[in-house]
Amino acid sequence: MTDYKEEQANELEALQSIYPDEYEEISSDPGEFTILIVPDEQDGEDTYSLKLNVKYTETYPDTLPEFSIDVEEGELDQEDFDTIMKKVTESAEEAIGMGMVFSMASTAKDSLTEIIQANKDSRENEEHEQIQRELEEEEKRKAGTKVTSEVFMKWKTAFDAEMAEKERLEKGLKKEDPKLLKPTGRQLFERDHSLAKSDATFMEEGDVDVDVALFERELVISDDEDDNENDVLRNIRASD
Repeated sequence: MTDYKEEQANELEALQSIYPDEYEEISSDPGEFTILIVPDEQDGEDTYSLKLNVKYTETYPDTLPEFSIDVEEGELDQEDFDTIMKKVTESAEEAIGMGMVFSMASTAKDSLTEIIQANKDSRENEEHEQIQRELEEEEKRKAGTKVTSEVFMKWKTAFDAEMAEKERLEKGLKKEDPKLLKPTGRQLFERDHSLAKSDATFMEEGDVDVDVALFERELVISDDEDDNENDVLRNIRASD
């Protein structure tokens, strides 16, 4: 016949030795106690700990003890908490017939450590992805407009026109004024002398007669002056 009291007493003694600071007795008969569960590694930002509450049944260890888990520090999602409870229950069921509290406490500790590490890795991955997105946005901003052959030729055309204009100004030339392109009266007479004669036919009585010969003499004098100006301009350009 199994002596449950003796087996329970032996396990309690072992647990107190294993967990000198974490073990807390609530009652000696029946055996009831708590064990503080602290993970091997913390998150760094948050501290986590659990408390395993155990109460022996009369036929323990041939039956499961009454137990529960409380979150002492930190915050766990319900899903994570349920995962820990499930694993601790499975470890207890696998050890029926022998002392199982140490296995239960170890399973709770390992499960909590895994959850903390998983959450930490997930947070770091999110931070890394955020940094990567920011770097990519910065690279796009610095890259500006992608240079294609079409964009380059458009730029080159504008650049060449700007350089030609600059060179023209440096040589002292002025832009051609569209108004200057319109023929003057003198130029019209030079091209067609009949214009003056034809105007005379439309003169009404009392108008002043125009001597076409005077215009022709003036044109000859102007031509001579233009030739002299052209000679001066050619001499200046030759000296440059």
